[in-house]
Amino acid sequence: MLQFYLSLIETEEDKANISRIYEQYLDWMFKIAYHYLRDEKDAEDAVSDVFLNIISTNSSIPMNPEKETKAYLFICIRNSVSRVQRLKAKNKAVNFDELFSLSSNINVEDDIIQKDSYETLLQFVNAMPLIYKDVLTLYIAFNRTTVEIAKILKIPYKTAETRLRRGKAILKERLGDIEI
Repeated sequence: MLQFYLSLIETEEDKANISRIYEQYLDWMFKIAYHYLRDEKDAEDAVSDVFLNIISTNSSIPMNPEKETKAYLFICIRNSVSRVQRLKAKNKAVNFDELFSLSSNINVEDDIIQKDSYETLLQFVNAMPLIYKDVLTLYIAFNRTTVEIAKILKIPYKTAETRLRRGKAILKERLGDIEI
C-alpha cells in the first residue's frame, strides 16, 4: 500500500515524510481505528482515508517533536473513524488525550507560568464539544488556516470558519478573567 501512496506524491521530501509516517505510525493508527470500529476492514479504510487525505490536501505534518506528530495523526484518524461510523450509522464517542508538548524556556519561572496557563487552556479546549475541539486544536496547536482545517476535516470552508468562530467565543466565555 505504501507504494500506492508514494506514487501519488511528487516531491522526494514528501515521499520521505509519508514513508516515515507509514512505517512508524501505521500500526498505531490501525489500533486506534480498530479500537473504535471493532472491524478490521473498517479500520483499514479509516487509516487509508487518513493517508489519502494527507496526500490530497498536501498537509504538512509536524515532524518534531514526536508527540505533535502523534497528536496531529490522532485528530486525523479520529475524524476518519467518525466518517466511517457515520457511514455505518453508529454513534460512538472517541476519547481525546492531551495533545501538546511545551517548549522549554530558559527562564524557569516563565516556563511554569506558561505551563499552568497552557494546561488551563487545554482543560477548557478538551471540555468543549468535539466539533469545536478539533477545529480549535488544529488552529491553535498546528497553526492551520480555516481552509486547511476544512480540507483536513473534510467539511465546507464556511463550516470550519463558523466552528472556529463559535469555539473561540465559547473559549473566551469560559476563560473569563483568566489570562492565557
